[in-house]
Amino acid sequence: NRTLRRMLAPVTVVLTATGHGGLTFPPPRNNYHNINPANFTPPDKSSGARYHSGGPCAGSECLWFSEGCYHGCPTCSLQMPAAGNYYGTPSCDNPDPTPTLPEWARTWNIGNPSLKGDWTKFHPWRSPGHNPVGDPCGIAGGYMQARGGGGETPDGAHQGDRGSKLPPLPGVHTQWTAGAVEQVGWMVGANHGGGYLYSVCPKSEALTEECLQQHPLSFVGNNHTVKYLDGRPDLRIPARDVSEGTFPPNSTWRINPIPACNCDQGFDCGGVNSTGNDGAQRSYRADPPPVPTGFPCPTGTQFPVPFDYGYGQQIWDLVPPRAGSAADVWVITDQVHAPSSPGEYVLRWRWDVEQNPQIWTHCADITVTAP
Repeated sequence: NRTLRRMLAPVTVVLTATGHGGLTFPPPRNNYHNINPANFTPPDKSSGARYHSGGPCAGSECLWFSEGCYHGCPTCSLQMPAAGNYYGTPSCDNPDPTPTLPEWARTWNIGNPSLKGDWTKFHPWRSPGHNPVGDPCGIAGGYMQARGGGGETPDGAHQGDRGSKLPPLPGVHTQWTAGAVEQVGWMVGANHGGGYLYSVCPKSEALTEECLQQHPLSFVGNNHTVKYLDGRPDLRIPARDVSEGTFPPNSTWRINPIPACNCDQGFDCGGVNSTGNDGAQRSYRADPPPVPTGFPCPTGTQFPVPFDYGYGQQIWDLVPPRAGSAADVWVITDQVHAPSSPGEYVLRWRWDVEQNPQIWTHCADITVTAP
């Protein structure tokens, strides 16, 4: 794959802040100007750019998501909850307080040791696929009004634009073979836990959530392959899948393998007696930090670390060359079965997170040819 080889070519990495997460392989429509994710040059601030060129926010793609999405609510509010993203209450009158996800598949506040109890029960990952989205391919900025801290307006868009209206990337032609095993991948910037699903919608149909729900793709194998954008060898790690309590019914979602630090906030955890940030910095346990140490998690992580430096919350802050081997220059790739029928499709990556009432949805274009 010529495009993939170009993305993985070694580069000199110097970067500034980014966040959230984004579809990497194949390149999504949300990546404005199809910026190479391996291009970590600093932003041209004179042009108004906020983030470095590549990584999980290549082309500002990490800023396409839906905010205020709660289980049982018919729509996403696209507004910051009054009490914030962690502990805010649902934006509708009759939310569903019963999560569908089995407890073993949780990624945050596992066993509810938080002082706030089960504060994620309405959040997307607790009922994978059941929560609404603002748009099948994301909302520009996530919120209807731009805000700092990850709710800024993406390059080339207006706040609140719908990702499903974005055109295909010029000059990008991703070709799959019908029924074959193909590679997809995404990057973590600000880790919010949860899990994800890939699906497609034929271009002969309207690009809607309902169309994508009718065509989920199945994962192949029981492993992720971690691909480094700085030329290091690939690394294979175990994957965990869940099909119980998911939507579409019996669809298989893959659990985000990267743990955050073990407090509600996921970073700057201050020990088991901390009251910082309304209790969000109180550690669940007094575990030792991961070794080798990259992102600072002095009291441990939400669950075991799958590979060296593969943990943390605001991972985008691990900037090369300062962060060395811990730098956020890796892609979580998986294999999926391509659609069995040749044709033109929109491929969608949906990341339902557990820490916040947010959902990331990015869309790419694929051509499926006969074997």
